[in-house]
Amino acid sequence: MKKVPVFIVLPIFAVMLTACGTERVEIQNTSMQKTEDVSPLPREENTPENETETGVEEPVEDGGTSSADILITIGGDTKVMASLDDSETSRDFLSLLPLTIDMTRFYDREYAGSLSPASLSRNGEEIDDFENGDVTYYVAGNALAIFFDKETESDQGGLIRMGKITSDLDILINLQGDTQMTITLAEEEGENKMAEYDFSAFTNVEITGADLSAMSEEETAVLYQQAKYCQAMTDADTDTMEELVSEDMVFTHMSGRQQTRDEYFADVEDGSLRYFTIGIDSPVVEVDGDVASVTYTSVLNANA
Repeated sequence: MKKVPVFIVLPIFAVMLTACGTERVEIQNTSMQKTEDVSPLPREENTPENETETGVEEPVEDGGTSSADILITIGGDTKVMASLDDSETSRDFLSLLPLTIDMTRFYDREYAGSLSPASLSRNGEEIDDFENGDVTYYVAGNALAIFFDKETESDQGGLIRMGKITSDLDILINLQGDTQMTITLAEEEGENKMAEYDFSAFTNVEITGADLSAMSEEETAVLYQQAKYCQAMTDADTDTMEELVSEDMVFTHMSGRQQTRDEYFADVEDGSLRYFTIGIDSPVVEVDGDVASVTYTSVLNANA
């Protein structure tokens, strides 16, 4: 059994991860670049045009009472976190979750949407005016109002503050026009994410040294594809491997021998290369725009 340090860079979603640190895995024939490979298994060869250089919330308190974190999903993919206090107003609002609500953008300072036919208790923190980041109940309109900008230009009363946005307010500032928001408890979102990405299905792959529930959905998706490919290696499932590896892939063994994708997969298929179990130890996934990197130690039990 050997341990192999791995560092990979790839376009997220279009490109997934390597075969436990040695092969490029991708979708839609996009390219991936790798900075280093000291694996005893075959590694990829990149063409010059594909090469790149890479380098390696505070909850809101309400008089000492507990708070609840919520996730606001905007338009299906944009996500914003907030923390609510423990007032009766907030508890009434939490009882409505999960909630999908049409939100109107007003004055480039807030998003607001009606809660009717439900209504909330008024037993909460009444405020004379909002601060940027406030999550509030607008009593007169029976509406949820989320303020993100222009606190110094405001004169808005009739609000009960329920909590604060804990994400970067620029996410809301940069949105355009009206939108739909889905609000859930943060822990429920984590449970849903783990149900969508069921790592337990990969019986020959073990991930250690990582808190999967703390990863973002993008990070989880990247790691899931890595685990999926490693499981396919142990199953000699070249159909799945072909889905994730480009046709022009060239694998290079430690001996210097090179193989095309078809040649390498043929060895996996006929047992010349046999993988039994694969461990992914202490994975670190980083996402920067449409590019992701993953670093981990691969523990292999294989007959090569």
